Amino acid sequence: MRILGIKNAKIDDTTLDVHFENDMVVCFEDCWLRDHCRCSKCFVTNTNLRANHLIELPDVTMKSVIVNGSELQVTWSDEHESTYDAEFLAEFEMKAWVDRRRINHIIWRGDEISHKVARIPVDKFLKTKQGAKAIFQSILDYGVAFIEEVEPTLDGTAVVAEALGGIQQTLFGGMWDIKVDESLNDTAFMSIPLPQHTDLSSFTDPAGLQLLHSLEHTNGEGGETVLVDGFYAAAKLKEEHPRDYDFLTKFPVEAEYKFNGHSFRHAAPAIELDMITNDVRQIRFNSYDRSPMAFTNGDDCRTYYRSLKHFASSIENKKNHWQFKLKPGVVMVFDNFRLLHGRTGFTGRRVLGGTYVSRTNWMDKARVLELIH
Repeated sequence: MRILGIKNAKIDDTTLDVHFENDMVVCFEDCWLRDHCRCSKCFVTNTNLRANHLIELPDVTMKSVIVNGSELQVTWSDEHESTYDAEFLAEFEMKAWVDRRRINHIIWRGDEISHKVARIPVDKFLKTKQGAKAIFQSILDYGVAFIEEVEPTLDGTAVVAEALGGIQQTLFGGMWDIKVDESLNDTAFMSIPLPQHTDLSSFTDPAGLQLLHSLEHTNGEGGETVLVDGFYAAAKLKEEHPRDYDFLTKFPVEAEYKFNGHSFRHAAPAIELDMITNDVRQIRFNSYDRSPMAFTNGDDCRTYYRSLKHFASSIENKKNHWQFKLKPGVVMVFDNFRLLHGRTGFTGRRVLGGTYVSRTNWMDKARVLELIH
């Protein structure tokens, strides 16, 4: 919505009440206004950064205010003058400010999005803004997208990962492949069914995106991918068991992972809420990497088990599963903060290539494409 201008502004002690032409009223504290002065002494436009340290912010008061159409000028007690654009000030009406930071996810269950998610040829993704926007929008909307006609190698997959934001290094390296190796103490490297989970829940900074690419599956069958929308599971938990939902948004569930000389441990809510929007921001759930925990009291202990069981029941409900077979040449990319993934058991030789992309880096790409604020 475009704000035409400012109707009037009034100083009320330490507050400036700004009345816009669309009848919106926003109140600004004097310390906020001085901190957001955009003159050349206070703000460096080519870097979009403040020119002064916060500790240098002067303890001053507003002396006068003048409204000039779409601009507002404040003169301060130290005679400094600040000019503010109406469009800039209007951005900080609280509801509008929060809404701009909200990602309007489309929650789903089962295979109902199978014909809605983006499926874009790799050349279009890499070489056109339209292709890139389609992939990132699909990830934002549904948590998953598919990039097709990719060379069925780790190198081919790496090119896609770089375009999504860059390869995130972990204990597995940058690019990795998964094939049966039962000497490794991890069900990912076995042929048995792998229940739905998020990756790296024991990390302080788990993967933002995960890429999976079926490089080979010969002399066997099975090994189908299973996806679950964790945001849908969280919404159902909130609807059916609100006390359990509340518990899992606050209680730090500790996870640990020890592998090949490495040891990881982190505690965080299984359902993390965004501190600004209060929407679900991240799911951390892997039934098998939960650490042994001590509890303050018996009620917390029993609530921990009851809440996680109720949450897991929705995750494991087959009506909520989207199950399909990955094929060579198709890279699946999904939001590890949102979707849980698993696979059915399989026979034969199966090689899956993949990597991770940090959330910071892929969200940067989405902002540059102007898909999110």
